[in-house]
Amino acid sequence: MNTSKSFIASAAVVAALAASALAGSAQAADQTLTFSHWAGPKHAMATKVYPWLNDQLSECSGGSLTVKLENGLAPPPAQYDTVRDGVADLGWIVHGYTKGKFLTTKMIELPGLPGNAEQMSVAFQMTHEKFFADAKEAKGVEVLSHFVHGPGVVNTAKEITSYKDMEGMKIRVGGGVANDVGKALGVAGVNMPAPAVYEAISSGVADGVFFPLETLYSFKINELTKYSFKNPDGMYTTSFALVLNADTYSDLSDDHRACVDGIRGVEMSRQIGKFWDEADAVGAEESAKTGSVVILASDEERAYFKEKTSGIEAAVLEEVASRGVDAKAALEFMKAQLQ
Repeated sequence: MNTSKSFIASAAVVAALAASALAGSAQAADQTLTFSHWAGPKHAMATKVYPWLNDQLSECSGGSLTVKLENGLAPPPAQYDTVRDGVADLGWIVHGYTKGKFLTTKMIELPGLPGNAEQMSVAFQMTHEKFFADAKEAKGVEVLSHFVHGPGVVNTAKEITSYKDMEGMKIRVGGGVANDVGKALGVAGVNMPAPAVYEAISSGVADGVFFPLETLYSFKINELTKYSFKNPDGMYTTSFALVLNADTYSDLSDDHRACVDGIRGVEMSRQIGKFWDEADAVGAEESAKTGSVVILASDEERAYFKEKTSGIEAAVLEEVASRGVDAKAALEFMKAQLQ
């Protein structure tokens, strides 16, 4: 009888230890991904995309996979390296800031492509999956989605009503195809990461900037520029990607990896693009309160812009083709998604 009681007691101890070990194992499985952000607290990537991403992963995982925003881990041009090298788990990169590495991504930046951020982001991701993925331009990271900002416009303190007014002006152009657009229009292009633009304009280094409307609020550009010259046909956009460190992805549990895989791709691009469109609306609304105005290019100006930038498409297609991509087919597919 005593032996039986002793056995039962021992079994209870073993069960308790096993339960404790399981609890410890479950706790150890909790994971927080660091998200590298570089564009300031008002930016949609901090106020909209990051909370959405955290909510999605937390809900899917029952709270065991979450995201933490980290500011200032590295300057914008170093964000790709920051994620690839594991300084951060997640981050968003500007393809044009890493010169020469990304070529296929230039296609969505072409002048004359219609659409808002949501429409263009979806077309971009779909074209990537069908044509660009095999080029494997991003190494050491998992690309969760591609996206763009809303239609690019020219923001200046001095009123301009014609592209000819911009000739010789010092304009921040930002990299990628925007550089080619600026050159075609005869502006004196100034390159710098987005967070440096406010200081550049306030100090006279630049007379204006190629930026979407959301930046008038998120980067406080409306304090320095009162006029935004917009081409309804599409002047340019900037391509981005949300990336995850490859080792971080591999080390995730099967359940956590399934949560990540469940939100990546076209639908993530759609949601991020939607957030950028909402940010454009906020930028326009807040700037209008301080007297800023948006000037639409006339039909004559739209024709002039098309003529001046007509050589850019062929040059970009040649670059894309150099990565082993059927560039013409990819562009036709992309344009079909935007119709």
